[in-house]
Amino acid sequence: MYVTLFMDVEDLVAPEADDIAKTCSDILAEEGVQATMCIVGEKARLLKERGLSDVIQALKQHDIGFHSATHSVHPTITEYLADKDWDTGVSEAIRREKPGVQALLDTFNLMPSCFAGPGNSWGPQICGAMEHLGIHSFVYAHTCIPEGGIHRFNGLTAYPWGGGFSDGNYQDDAKAELDRERVTAHIVAKRDAGAIWQEVFLGHPTRILHEAFWDLANFERGKVTPKEAWVPAPRKSEADLQITLKNFRSAIQTVKSIPGVEIRAIRDMNQLLAPLPHHNISPHEQNLVWNEIQGNLQGMSGWPIVPSDIDLSKIVQVTKERLFTLKRYDWKHLTT
Repeated sequence: MYVTLFMDVEDLVAPEADDIAKTCSDILAEEGVQATMCIVGEKARLLKERGLSDVIQALKQHDIGFHSATHSVHPTITEYLADKDWDTGVSEAIRREKPGVQALLDTFNLMPSCFAGPGNSWGPQICGAMEHLGIHSFVYAHTCIPEGGIHRFNGLTAYPWGGGFSDGNYQDDAKAELDRERVTAHIVAKRDAGAIWQEVFLGHPTRILHEAFWDLANFERGKVTPKEAWVPAPRKSEADLQITLKNFRSAIQTVKSIPGVEIRAIRDMNQLLAPLPHHNISPHEQNLVWNEIQGNLQGMSGWPIVPSDIDLSKIVQVTKERLFTLKRYDWKHLTT
């Protein structure tokens, strides 16, 4: 079974989060694995502006995904697509996200392998926008097919959310051990059930360094804070940071040691899947998965950055109108 390791690199507030991104990248490389690092466009621009070639090169040891242009800065993706139909939403998403894609190109000199929704923020028009911008897959997908697993939606390969480690638990040895046991059991169960692929989320470099997320104090529930008033999250003590990094490394070692697991970044997975034929699921199957997809969409309102009174009905409607684009891969043609 293939496993992809993910990290989200997104802190736009604290410059010290740059160095911890390098540290995490180096630990992954030392363990002999390549992760998919999902990076916010503005974060990439800041790395280049600050002349942090060492951080950039460390991140380039791994696959690079696109984690939106500005992440939690309002309006978020969910907010700016909340009242848009398909065509208007695609155009708006292209306008807003194109500078972020360009920032990744300018900083890392390669096209991102995937779009990764920031937080739990998404709208179906993002898929149309990414296809236009040259990104042909998305991860943390809200969509699904009856049997689960990788599928296609609106012309893009869709990698579903699969869970992983809680980066808030790394600084507690007991909680970190329970996380390793939980993730191992989940991967083994998926492997034994014949799954082709599984996500393992490793966390956020900023949350490894800090006691809280970088965006809560500045953007929670629709709060708009001027850039000059942004405040960083409180930093961990050096002792807690060292425990966190130790358990972060142990998490990587745990996953790579599971028998029958092969770690592949999304860029590699995209290449592996490219030759496979794929076919539309039936209208009956679309109906079977709609409740799950709708539940995933409604769950976006629980993201702490989104305004509590956001109306998701238009996003739900447009997603339902695009169910006809759901496809399954023909796995019998898969060659490793």
